Amino acid sequence: MITVVVGHRGTGKTELMKRLQLYLRDQQIDFVDLDTEIEKKIGKSIRELFLEHGETYFREMERQLFLEILQTPRQDMYLVLGAGFDLSVVPETVRVLWVKRRTDLDGRIFLNRPRLEPDLSPLEEFRLRAEVREQRYRDRADEVYLMPEGVFDNRHHAMAVEKMVLTHSFENVGGALTLLPEFFVTENRWNFFKERYAGKGIEFFELRDDLLTAEQIRLVIQDMPNEKFIYSFRKTQDWNALWADEKATEVLRKATWIDWPWELGSPEDILQRLPSEKLILSLHEQSQFREWQAYENKVAHMKYAPAVASFAELWLGHEWQTAKSSQRSFLPRSSGSRWEWYRRLQKGQQLINFWKENGGSAEDQPSLWAWLMTPAKSKKFAAVLGDPVAHSFTPLEHSDFFHKKDIPVLAISIARDEWDEALPVLRKLGLSYAAVTSPHKENAAKLIQHLDLKAINTLYWSESQKMWLGTSTDDQGFMELIEGVGMIAPLQKEIFVWGGGGTLEMIQKALPYASYFSSRTGRPRVGSEDAADLQPKIVIWAAPRSSETLMPPVIWNPAMVFDLNYKEDSMGREYAQKCGANYQSGLVMFTAQAQDQRIFWKNCEEKP
Repeated sequence: MITVVVGHRGTGKTELMKRLQLYLRDQQIDFVDLDTEIEKKIGKSIRELFLEHGETYFREMERQLFLEILQTPRQDMYLVLGAGFDLSVVPETVRVLWVKRRTDLDGRIFLNRPRLEPDLSPLEEFRLRAEVREQRYRDRADEVYLMPEGVFDNRHHAMAVEKMVLTHSFENVGGALTLLPEFFVTENRWNFFKERYAGKGIEFFELRDDLLTAEQIRLVIQDMPNEKFIYSFRKTQDWNALWADEKATEVLRKATWIDWPWELGSPEDILQRLPSEKLILSLHEQSQFREWQAYENKVAHMKYAPAVASFAELWLGHEWQTAKSSQRSFLPRSSGSRWEWYRRLQKGQQLINFWKENGGSAEDQPSLWAWLMTPAKSKKFAAVLGDPVAHSFTPLEHSDFFHKKDIPVLAISIARDEWDEALPVLRKLGLSYAAVTSPHKENAAKLIQHLDLKAINTLYWSESQKMWLGTSTDDQGFMELIEGVGMIAPLQKEIFVWGGGGTLEMIQKALPYASYFSSRTGRPRVGSEDAADLQPKIVIWAAPRSSETLMPPVIWNPAMVFDLNYKEDSMGREYAQKCGANYQSGLVMFTAQAQDQRIFWKNCEEKP
């Protein structure tokens, strides 16, 4: 089979193919990167080709070479395409794997790739094309791999799970999967879907009448006779006609469960026609909870899936579910996958829990990779706490360390004003290890007794002492980042620190003679007023991307930018691009401080 791999610029398709070659090294499979083949053919880099001939010329060459490769006799092949490749050229018989990351539409700034729209800012350039490409990928993808953020190198458990996902070698998956209309766009796509998931131990496939046609539902029942199904009513129908339709009632008889939503009205009629022991009564609106709850003893299972706005509401829903865990399922929803971590934490704890293929039927459903990475019935968990955290490398970075303890590592978004409400809830749910990031490092420090630090990034819950222990590992990470830089006091004046936030104290300790600037006002901080007349050789970027963050003057023209941020849309990266400066991302710092976090946690565990 030929599989083409598509995805946005900078998603990591090429590195993924290197890992796939490792996973499939014992099989006769070709791995081809179209950009690499173009460079071989013309003897120039893609960057040179763009600069000399433009994008139109490149796209035509790309198309022609793609068709040539398809005509070459091959048994199995993975072919990586450029982000802008015209997918209408791809035959329906060729499987399309869309590799995506949650941060794709945040934008990425490239320091080593040709600019496509130089009149726009780097992020405007990226987003202009990404939004159009996103829809094209969605329309044509036969399979979607939501790849986690971070570096896979030597992350053995993460790579083992990735191999299962990409080679479809998983089993005993559990959970539930909602079937979506896009799975049926072509006969080939439906066959690809069955190949991936039939017989893989998925607890239930959900058939929703608002998403699938009657013909599609019957096809599923016919083609997957050994699977279990939840038939979910979601739209008002002519009920008399439904009960008179033999094909429809046959589907209802074959379903393991029937999900009736309270929003469609009282379930009295359906209770008269279907056995109560297979009826799930679901609710999606908090305001109707009391009336809905009154029917609990008349049905087999209660599914509560409301929009949840706060940690306090989340805890109320969790308490409700755990009071009768075998009879209740709680599936909080949000508009930005905010409760994905909670759904993972509930794996194995309730009857119904969905994971997703593609976008799923709710944003908070975890991806297959995330689901398989999560042990069932976890009593403890680790997490990165901050806002934002969708981009965080922490879960992948610490995956092996916590896998050995059978503990999941989650990313939990906590807004600036939510800390005092969120942390007690998380502790009651089992939070025992935490990596703390902006804007909560100062809040975390307030939890620790007898610690002379204003900001910390690492927490451990000591069960024996019934208290949080903490430290900051940022110091060592920062020293790794700037190793060999500015150690001579007079030269430190030519190091300009832009921003600081919760890391300011740490930077000042390492570089007491550097020059410090507020990223909000652009003015020197107290003690650095004389730096206004200097020109920096080095800029240390310590500010977030926000509407309040200013860009330093380009005329500073530093030779080097050290960025404390490793996110690919960092303003520090953008500033380095504008200045033509050498750039070092915060990944070096992150990796070093993460290693020290693991040492701290291990030492805390060993204390009596």
